[in-house]
Order: sequence, then C-alpha cells, then structure tokens
Amino acid sequence: MNDTILGKAAPSRLCPGPQHVPGIRRHCADKHCVQCRDGLLVLWWAPGSLLTTVDVLGSYDAIRELSDGYRMPLVVHLQALAGIAPPARTLLLEATLASRIAVVGTGPVDRVIAGFLEQSLTETRYFDRAGEALAWVRSP
Repeated sequence: MNDTILGKAAPSRLCPGPQHVPGIRRHCADKHCVQCRDGLLVLWWAPGSLLTTVDVLGSYDAIRELSDGYRMPLVVHLQALAGIAPPARTLLLEATLASRIAVVGTGPVDRVIAGFLEQSLTETRYFDRAGEALAWVRSP
C-alpha cells in the first residue's frame, strides 16, 4: 500500500462503476462499486479482477450499509473478471444478502463464473444485457 505524502497528488484509482449520478447512494472501494437506486442494488467489479475473500467481504459490507439490512434485488456486473479465488467462491455461494441476483457478463469467462454463482443460496441468473437483467431482478 502506498503512503500518502503531503504535497504530492494522491494515487489515482478508476472506479469500476459507471459515471456517478448525484443523489444516488454508493460505496466504491478497491475492486468494487455498489450503488443503491430505485429499490435495488447494483455492483460493478473492476474489469480483469481476480476476486479474493477481502474483495468479497468488502462488497458485502457495502451491500449491508446501502441496504439498511433489507434483502434487496442485486444486479452484478462482472466486466470480464479474471477469476475468483477458492475461499472467495465459498463466501459467494453461502451469501444471502440479496433477494435475487442478476449477473451481467461480457464474455465466456463471465458466463462460466455466473454458472458457478447460480449454485448459490440466492436465486441467481446470468444475462448478456443489463436491461434484461434489470427486468428479471425486478419481476415478482
């Protein structure tokens, strides 16, 4: 980790989420960005990330904070992940933080990861398009 030195610019980090809209609650850190909007949560993972236990737990903290403890629908944008470390996989399968999860991917690796995530305790489906994911996650 880099130390911040006064008089020098802070190291830049691109947020994996889209452009931020004023008034939308969000939590961005390290490899993830979570937004709460219109009664649902949206999670973006940084493109090309290899997710670790620390990454997954960090996203869970953000989800808990933004949902105020309620189980809300969640849309997850994988964005060409490099993979998920085995201990992080276990955490993902056992989580029950969302009422249902729509996973949006951008390629074959994301599809394989989503296939694994469909084994989780929460109803989960994979989509190639964000619009379809939003429609499904909001459906009764």
